[in-house]
Amino acid sequence: MAVMIPERPRTFDPASQEGLMFEALELLPDEYYVFHSFRIADVRNNRFSENETDFVIFNRNKGVICLEAKAGQVRYENGIWLYGSGIPMHNGGPFNQASSNKYRLMRYISDSNLSNILEKCKFFHGVWFPSISDDKLRSMTLPPEAAKELVLTKEALQNPEVYLNRIFALELSSRVETSLSELESKRLIREIFCPQFNVFPSASFDADLKKIVFHRLLREQAGILDFLDEQLTAAVNGAAGTGKTMIAVEKASRHAAEGETVLFLCFNSKLKDYLEENYPNKLVAYYTIAGFVCRLCNSVTPDFDKAKSKLEDYYISGNFPFKHVIIDEGQDFGADIIEETDIISLIHDIIVDNDTGGTFYVFYDRLQLVQARSMPKFIENLDCRLTLYRNCRNTENIALTSLRPITERKPKLFDGAVKGTPARIHFCESQEDEKGKIDSTINELSNDGFKDIVILTWKTETSSILSNYIKNGKYRNKYQFTTCRKFKGLEADVVILIDVEKETFDAQNVLLYYVGTSRARIRLEIMAAMSDDDCRAILSESLHYSGKIRRAKKDLASALNAIGSLNG
Repeated sequence: MAVMIPERPRTFDPASQEGLMFEALELLPDEYYVFHSFRIADVRNNRFSENETDFVIFNRNKGVICLEAKAGQVRYENGIWLYGSGIPMHNGGPFNQASSNKYRLMRYISDSNLSNILEKCKFFHGVWFPSISDDKLRSMTLPPEAAKELVLTKEALQNPEVYLNRIFALELSSRVETSLSELESKRLIREIFCPQFNVFPSASFDADLKKIVFHRLLREQAGILDFLDEQLTAAVNGAAGTGKTMIAVEKASRHAAEGETVLFLCFNSKLKDYLEENYPNKLVAYYTIAGFVCRLCNSVTPDFDKAKSKLEDYYISGNFPFKHVIIDEGQDFGADIIEETDIISLIHDIIVDNDTGGTFYVFYDRLQLVQARSMPKFIENLDCRLTLYRNCRNTENIALTSLRPITERKPKLFDGAVKGTPARIHFCESQEDEKGKIDSTINELSNDGFKDIVILTWKTETSSILSNYIKNGKYRNKYQFTTCRKFKGLEADVVILIDVEKETFDAQNVLLYYVGTSRARIRLEIMAAMSDDDCRAILSESLHYSGKIRRAKKDLASALNAIGSLNG
């Protein structure tokens, strides 16, 4: 079936019969893309204009047709196209309108980064009269701008491809022939056609558009923010992808908008750097806990005992330079030295006990407890604890794959969540084979238009198979390489998790698998060096697989909601 965008027809006048036409076009082969109610808005010389094409039909090997639908009684008298009521049609009739829309689309493409496609793709226009039969059409005399070869009739409701092929087969005076590469076709869909719609026809659809959907504030998150307006302290728990950092940043921004200072603490330096770069604000100070301790002590290395003394002075004097404190990655603040000095609880007391209207919020995920042995006491001691449930980062398939080894529960996703491409597990025979598959996978993803690609290892950088190929934290001088621990709290359009082996799924390591895989927004690729026996052991011991194991590697991939790849 054709890829219909949107998946259901947009609102239309029932008399137009566009619903019947939509259903007919939906039966086209899957190499067709059909865009219903395609609009182009244009501003030139400070004048706004907008046009709408009933259907735009794209086939990579044939070209583009802009199709106008005209149902019911249509007349042409004295050089004027009229509706059955006698009212003149807009834009000089359906053929002129279809032709005008075609040239607007071509101009729109010409003004884009894909202008060269006009020399490699045929563009046509046509009109569909679903109330007229082929026999009736043959007996009609059409006006000069109308050619019968450009007309679809009632019979096209049963088999539109015959009529479309008749149009696609026409030669153009420019002698242009359609010869688009797969990459050019994908770019035309992503950059020209799909941005007009809020749908996602393929897994490799433009990453930036998906971020708009994934990063909007959900109703659940907005409710949390509204609740926090009336709550001075709170601990907010949520699995990976539920928007904890997004809410934390938004809350900090709201305080700053009121002219109030915010101390924003996190654990990972990469997350701190990301926040400083993407959400700069003079009233919001981003620190790792180690960095903040160094600032308190005016030292190069953190001295937690001295920091405790400094904080005690602030508690007595009431001169703490921040009115609000927000902690992200709160589960990681349970390291022994932090717990022993109890400095987070002391910061909490400075904010709350001084009664200045300040707030203290902690965002955390019990499932990402990879930097400490137990949950910090200060989280357990907070009276108000809230939970975020809905994943707004990952596609449905990635969310399932990341959770499978650690919990049987299914992820709760936001309404309209993108199902996405299943994760792929590339089973490798050797380190050389794994490196080759990393390279080929990167090349494939790059050809599909993905740029935000991160390589993660659940091990350390020095013990990874790529350790000798990394320069300045980059692989091939382009792709970020780091550990799951260090990338926690961040995300990427594509994550390639490498060095996966049987030990990855041991109880003491599996949370690192969860952290790494849950960083992926759109695509997840897993490089695994495991034998059939390793896969059987993981299935039975780690995943408690109860089914009969026939093909160990394929069965493991299926159990992880992924596709197993043995040859690439």
